[in-house]
Amino acid sequence: GYLFSARGVRCRPEQVVITTGAQAAFDLLARLLLDPGDTVWMEEPGYYGAKAAFTVAGARIAPIPVDQQRGWRLDAPDPAPRLIYVTPACQHPLGITMRMEERLRLLDIAETGNSWVIEDDFDGEYRFQGRPVPAIQSMDRSGRVIYVGTFAKLLFPALRLGFMVLPPGLAERIANALSTTGQFAPLVLQAALADFITQGHMSRHLKRMRRIYAQRRQFFGTIVEERLGREMTLSPAEAGIQVVGYLRSGIDDIKVSQAAARRAINVSPLSKYFQDTAPTQGLVLGYAACNAAQTIEGVDRLAAAIRETLA
Repeated sequence: GYLFSARGVRCRPEQVVITTGAQAAFDLLARLLLDPGDTVWMEEPGYYGAKAAFTVAGARIAPIPVDQQRGWRLDAPDPAPRLIYVTPACQHPLGITMRMEERLRLLDIAETGNSWVIEDDFDGEYRFQGRPVPAIQSMDRSGRVIYVGTFAKLLFPALRLGFMVLPPGLAERIANALSTTGQFAPLVLQAALADFITQGHMSRHLKRMRRIYAQRRQFFGTIVEERLGREMTLSPAEAGIQVVGYLRSGIDDIKVSQAAARRAINVSPLSKYFQDTAPTQGLVLGYAACNAAQTIEGVDRLAAAIRETLA
């Protein structure tokens, strides 16, 4: 009921599988769907955690180029992939949203090639302009889309609860994979979260956090422009609780991230999200957990880290 009202997902209870986080879902799906040598189509830049799960299963990774200007370049793959992994609501790490024509193209490719689509709904609930975009799963008419989500960003990471919505045929086969891995989410946590949702607390929490995060996002952008405008340009993405800062030419994102870590600032170098193409230099920056004073202090520390790499 929550998934239908919040994300437009169409499913019955027996299609929902609770996991110990999104990474556990990727591991289960890799075991269930992939044989060594199968092709997996993944975004470039893309989420390295999912790629690791598919690589361990012996899959061959083929990149889908994604960028701020042109979006997803969905050319017909050769050979057809066994699996296509995408983050369409809020692309990880760029934060852009897949357009309708790209979604229809993706579904057409999956149906033509008899491919499965994993829709990782990364930060899908946190959209700050207009209404959240419905999930691709709501448009799927051939039962090719597997919807994966997590409560880590909605509530807190230590909860360790995620979920999959499987097409009916796959849902019947998941029990064996679950029993083999032993990845069972604690029932007490599931029951507490179910009450939290059905009693209306989840929807109220999301409304409150969208308002808070929108304010923090705007303030973060203002401070970065004031303190780092010559060294870094923030991406114009409209969703997600992180943002990419593109570094000017000559600044190495790995060196900056290391210098930032020495100042207790955790940023991810954008270059590590690239595997098969020339990387873009930038930083993946989280802003949602910081109040105004913490944001100013954090940006000042990051500025000092960048200056250290340029010295």
